[in-house]
Amino acid sequence: MDTGQRPHISDRLVIATAVMGISLLTGCVEPEARRPWSTKERSLSAIDEGETLVVVEATPVEPAGVPSSTMPANTPGTGEDSVVTSVTEPAILIGNTPEDRARAWLATAANDDYALVRAYAFEAMQHAPGLLLEIGPQGLVDENRGVRFVSTMAMGRANLERLTPLIEPGLLDSSDSVRAASIFALRKFGVAADPSPLAAMAMSEDLEIRGNATMILGMLGNPSAIPIIDSALGHGLRLQNPMRVRITELQAAEALVSLGDDVDIEPIRAALFAPVEQGELTVLACDMLGRLGDQQARSMLMRLIIANGNQRRPAEIRVAAAGAVFRLPAPHEPGLERVLLEYVTAEDPRLRTQVAGALAHVPAPEARKALDQLLADDDLVVRTAAAGGLLALEQARRLTAGSPNSDLAISPPD
Repeated sequence: MDTGQRPHISDRLVIATAVMGISLLTGCVEPEARRPWSTKERSLSAIDEGETLVVVEATPVEPAGVPSSTMPANTPGTGEDSVVTSVTEPAILIGNTPEDRARAWLATAANDDYALVRAYAFEAMQHAPGLLLEIGPQGLVDENRGVRFVSTMAMGRANLERLTPLIEPGLLDSSDSVRAASIFALRKFGVAADPSPLAAMAMSEDLEIRGNATMILGMLGNPSAIPIIDSALGHGLRLQNPMRVRITELQAAEALVSLGDDVDIEPIRAALFAPVEQGELTVLACDMLGRLGDQQARSMLMRLIIANGNQRRPAEIRVAAAGAVFRLPAPHEPGLERVLLEYVTAEDPRLRTQVAGALAHVPAPEARKALDQLLADDDLVVRTAAAGGLLALEQARRLTAGSPNSDLAISPPD
């Protein structure tokens, strides 16, 4: 394709003039009304003989806000709404190893009252396909469209083709995002699901739908989607929030790069150095460059991490940059994990959630220990993100060792 014959995103990005109440567009989880969380409302499963029961006393904390519209494991945003997901009861964790305790917690979190916690749980289960195969189907019929979306995407990433009959009804879901996720999962399974609805979704006036459709077009890996994404750029967005438009177009840039159009990596790199008041863009760009494996961005990312004095970046940016570097090929800078470990006990649960996501890519033993600590966090989202991080590290170790995924050695659900 002659990329010189078309304008690139770098020529069309809308520059945001302010950041107020940003929420990322890749997710669609809506918070339920505030209400207290209590372990008294839940019954514990029977504990097998010889299994360890760990009870970690929690410290009373003030109710903390969490992003109300963010896809799990993606960049935390500053949502306009918040829900209370901190608890004062002990964390009851069952299992002999951190990974066993992570699985036990995810099974509990999948039934939590709060949609955001459930969404994080199902997203984390993609690293434990057997658990997702067993529990995931309930996410497909969740009342919250965000949970349905995340569950379906996780099944597609985990390639759980045995769940095809349960995912096919998602093609008729009331939510365009869920329909898009269903197309993604089915095509990953090799099912000839019609992808044409994604083109219309990529032109949607709803930025959530547009962002999700664009992301999925990129993940499907068919370069024929490049003109579709191109034609959607800037279409019908004149009256939208400029920052949300910028985020959506960065999503489009990531999709285009993943489809082979490397020129559009430039606006993502440029977003690394957005003004400090547009820090959400920098965090998002770090995550994107890590996912894309952009080795040429390594020095830029390290600059964000090591800058000092009045150039020192906020914690969220330093964590995002360090997490991105750890997603690039080794070797990694000695001691880089300390940048993440520094914030394991941060006061803001959103930052601790972000740290848990970044530690999922750190092979050092200190990362596993820190994630085990976060698994007993007072905040349910942090706890669930830590569980996902532990299982991601376990999955990576198995792949490195060439071991089969024993997690799938179970019977499919009825």
